Amino acid sequence: MNNLHLLTIIAEDALASSIEREIVGMGAKGYTASSVSGKGLHGVRDNQWEGENVKIETIVSEDSCKRILGHLQVKYFDRYAMIAFYHPVHVVRTTHFL
Repeated sequence: MNNLHLLTIIAEDALASSIEREIVGMGAKGYTASSVSGKGLHGVRDNQWEGENVKIETIVSEDSCKRILGHLQVKYFDRYAMIAFYHPVHVVRTTHFL
């Protein structure tokens, strides 16, 4: 059985294109992105004037997940409002993700 992980990244909307391009370059076969709102350490982010957030989700191998998280930590975490988390998932059509 393959170790697949659902990786979720919530970030400032302005970073979406860069992050999407980078995660594909690091092994993601695809992703789903959607606009989200919420409140965190940086306050409420729920409108275009304060800046919106994007949630990017992808299913990747364990190795790709670690590589992507390491990249995000180095490039973005210290400078941008961003959170990332993952958990193991069982996928029926694994050929779509490997």
